[in-house]
Amino acid sequence: MSAGSNDTALMVNRDLDRLAPQFSRAVKAALAECNSGPNGGLRAMVYEGYRSPQLQALYYARGRTVFPPAKPVTFAPSNLHSWHGFGLAIDVVHCDLFWNPPGGAAWFKKVAEIFEKNGCTWGGNCLRSDPPHFQWGRCPPSPSDAVRNLLQERDLQAVWQVLLADEELVMAQAPAAATP
Repeated sequence: MSAGSNDTALMVNRDLDRLAPQFSRAVKAALAECNSGPNGGLRAMVYEGYRSPQLQALYYARGRTVFPPAKPVTFAPSNLHSWHGFGLAIDVVHCDLFWNPPGGAAWFKKVAEIFEKNGCTWGGNCLRSDPPHFQWGRCPPSPSDAVRNLLQERDLQAVWQVLLADEELVMAQAPAAATP
């Protein structure tokens, strides 16, 4: 839960089924690979996936009008300026040590290598480095006005289809199997 509230809109959402289908599959495969091996591997977990408008507003206020922290934690003024609001981004942390994993930056880099193999883009490579952040690899760095308009004019599934993150579109584009 965020900010000590009982309001579900302010709760961190870890439900991978709220993500775009292809992205969710990529995340699950990457997590399985991260966590295989001796002693549970890297012990990575999704801290947060889909982010509500209310929670994004709270995050945006932190470091600006809500203190601590002393500096902003996000530059996205609404959840529609972040891929989290479209079910196309997640934050990955260590299962026990959260944002302070063993090995620090090296741990995030190992996790990033695995997620990138599974079609995700790492926030650690962004202009404003965000090591826990991963998003669907077909997404540009941030949602555009065109994407927000598509959501408003149609729906979330239309956005997922444009970014090839929707299972139905991917299946429709697959070559037909030869019939005997």
